[in-house]
Amino acid sequence: MRLPSLHLPRLSFDWLEIAGGRRLLLYGFYTSVLFVVFLFANFPHHAVTQRILDSLNLKSQGLQLQVADTRFAWWRGFELQRVHLAPLDPDRAAFLDASSLFVRPGFDGLLRGHINNVHLQGLMYGGEIDSDLALDSQMRRATVTVDHVQLQRYPLLVELLQDGTLSGLLSGIMSVEQHGGDNVDTRAAGEFDLDNLSIANAKVSIFPVPALHFDKTSLKFSLQAGRLEVQELQADGPDMTLSISGQIALRQPISDSVLNLKLTAAPGPNSPEEVKNLLALLPPPAKGAKPDAPHIVSGTLARPRVR
Repeated sequence: MRLPSLHLPRLSFDWLEIAGGRRLLLYGFYTSVLFVVFLFANFPHHAVTQRILDSLNLKSQGLQLQVADTRFAWWRGFELQRVHLAPLDPDRAAFLDASSLFVRPGFDGLLRGHINNVHLQGLMYGGEIDSDLALDSQMRRATVTVDHVQLQRYPLLVELLQDGTLSGLLSGIMSVEQHGGDNVDTRAAGEFDLDNLSIANAKVSIFPVPALHFDKTSLKFSLQAGRLEVQELQADGPDMTLSISGQIALRQPISDSVLNLKLTAAPGPNSPEEVKNLLALLPPPAKGAKPDAPHIVSGTLARPRVR
């Protein structure tokens, strides 16, 4: 059985002749595309970026932000090269150092008609950090994703620790929300994982801590009204297993923050004598308490007390 043939209507391009011919229109389209490409390629992006940074007035907040150059990065938005965010005090460590920071409007915000949503992608400290920012007059919100950032390459961590060094690969996600301009009304929550965490040359009060290595470390926390809630900090390794939960009342400087934590520590399967001797310094459990009852950590970050 033969199917009936289907005749499609022929499209007429006579209107091209009226408009000046197909060749003229194609040439006009080609010229327009070249104009847009060269406009974006040669636009003074860096001058516009500097003007925006000056309008932020970061110096009034004790900060300085330096950007070496700005270029158009096509599908990744704009690339800010050699970004340096630091306190005005030259003796303080920088908050942020990035070889490249890519900035583009947030697609979610554009779909809702909001142009104040920004997506940031930074290559720094051996890893990558992505952030989505939403800004308006009433609220500021940020979601930060960290992927395999090397702790030992972050200079501010050395200043916070004062004694000792940390190394390891950090990955996880954190959300921060601020209403109005009051820093006290800042809320945050996050979950992070640390691979191959190592601690060396650290001290508790004046007592040295032996070198420790943890294969896996997980942290869940929340922050509200200047109080950091450590929901879970679990570290497992061949030297020691460690569990911490509780609260930290944040103060300035950070070393004066007040501790109210529960600590459980036990030797690992390959615990050296130095670690066993360290754990032996912990106070014995109270009379009638279980042998594995958690210890209470009080005092401050600079001078913790364990009982």
